[in-house]
Amino acid sequence: VRTGVLQTPFVSGGTGGRVECISWEGDLLWHVHYSTNEVQQHHDIEVLPNGHVLLIAWERISTDEEIALGRDPSTIGASLWPDHVVEFDTNTGGSPEIVWEWHVIDHLIQDFDSEKPNYGVVAEHPELIDFNYRDGPTGADWNHVNGIDYWEEEDLIVLSSRTFSELWVIDHSTTTEE
Repeated sequence: VRTGVLQTPFVSGGTGGRVECISWEGDLLWHVHYSTNEVQQHHDIEVLPNGHVLLIAWERISTDEEIALGRDPSTIGASLWPDHVVEFDTNTGGSPEIVWEWHVIDHLIQDFDSEKPNYGVVAEHPELIDFNYRDGPTGADWNHVNGIDYWEEEDLIVLSSRTFSELWVIDHSTTTEE
């Protein structure tokens, strides 16, 4: 499996956009193109035992979305591209299809705007991500996940966030809705 860099509106370290599986004979078995004006694959991938592939990617959210999620307006830049994980079923015989997703923006807490539904005491919710956390200057690549691994026995996904200096453990057995 190899990755390639595609043109994108957002460029940062590790930018990719295309993942290919090539046979030992050099034949293209499948490819995933995950680079648009709204999403951008980057850094690491993980091939699952069933042949599916997990990709780390950025997704663009607007300034209005940031404010709706409780972001401190004084920290808002031109754009924000938080991470998400997508799982592609590569056994489809054609173009791989997304079968599972996990998004940073679905797991946020903030203590800036009490009118927002994700308002709370950050210290009481270590399972959530502080949407107003900053460790020095941050740009569009706010949480910078750059590693992914899969623990088959427990059906867990582990992400490393460089900006947060944390490992995030995700229960892969949950549905996208959960």
